[in-house]
Amino acid sequence: MTNCRPILSIAIVLTICTLTAQSFQVQQDFIDVKGPTLSARMESAIKAARSRPQIMPFWMGYSFNVRPGVSIGAYDRQSKKGAGIPAAAPPETRNVGVFLLHDPDRNSITRLELYNLDRRNEFGGHPVYWLGRAENNESIKLLQSIITDSAAPQVAEQITSAIALHDGTDTILAIKELLLGSSNQKARTTAAFWYGQVSTDTSLLAQLVRNDKEYTELRKQAAFSLGVSKDKNSLNTLQDLYNAVANREVKEQIIFAASINEAKDQSIDFLLKIAQAEPDREMRKRALFWLGQKAGEKSLQGLRAVTTSSDADADVQTQAVFAISQRPANEAVPALINLAKIHPNPEIRKQAIFWLSQTGDERALEFFKQLLAK
Repeated sequence: MTNCRPILSIAIVLTICTLTAQSFQVQQDFIDVKGPTLSARMESAIKAARSRPQIMPFWMGYSFNVRPGVSIGAYDRQSKKGAGIPAAAPPETRNVGVFLLHDPDRNSITRLELYNLDRRNEFGGHPVYWLGRAENNESIKLLQSIITDSAAPQVAEQITSAIALHDGTDTILAIKELLLGSSNQKARTTAAFWYGQVSTDTSLLAQLVRNDKEYTELRKQAAFSLGVSKDKNSLNTLQDLYNAVANREVKEQIIFAASINEAKDQSIDFLLKIAQAEPDREMRKRALFWLGQKAGEKSLQGLRAVTTSSDADADVQTQAVFAISQRPANEAVPALINLAKIHPNPEIRKQAIFWLSQTGDERALEFFKQLLAK
């Protein structure tokens, strides 16, 4: 590991939007709201919106201290080159705002967005009340209160993710409180997703994965969170959990979590062990699939070993051939050609030939010429 901080892009969790100013200032079309606290300013904004001649949904926004390593707005939707494709190393975002959409008819928050305040965005013609800068502790308390007030599942997910991106120890406590005590199941599931990234306490996540009285989606998210945890022992924990858990969906998630863990060599060994020795065929195939996604000679050797193992049935060997085909061409093509030439099972040879035909590689074309010439 280097001393560089990883950049966490949250595009898969929240809708990433941009603001209407290239460098943030309270704009003329923003309504500046004053007050002693964030909650007081929010209440003032709601009263002001209700007093307008035309009552309509409105936004309330404020800025906060985002934790290091977060990238928001990594997708340049205005660019003609690579639109929608994130940069290899998305820039860290330090100027972030929370924007809440309030629906007067429902008298509730119906949407939350995190905006990169240094980029452009539109607000759908709705008025925007600017609440200024908030201390992180008051921002977190406000967001927690919205979840408590029966937030809809999608809103609860958005709010929990926003809390997780606040800097400081209050974030860890808030996410843990949501994970253990919230009555909103979506908030709990999302908190499980984030807990491994904001805390090093993997024991709590392990308890959730092991607890068969918890609902499955929460256990799966806790397993994923273990997979991305920075705890050096997290992979050992996942291996222990795999042997202890009976739920098939959770076991599949543990396999995936192990495949993305930072302990790469150890994760390959774990996946190979499942692929070669697990009695459940579907679990063996799942391990082979994720093994095929891992770069490196060690994982390729493992896949080759499965294709030639006398203990592996044809179905599992076929999955191993597919996994090999998903690797980079310089690894996949030579391995597939070798299987097509020498594998004793004609069905496995056919599978190797089929996947070779999908590559469009010149080496595959030359192999087909030799094959047809015989």
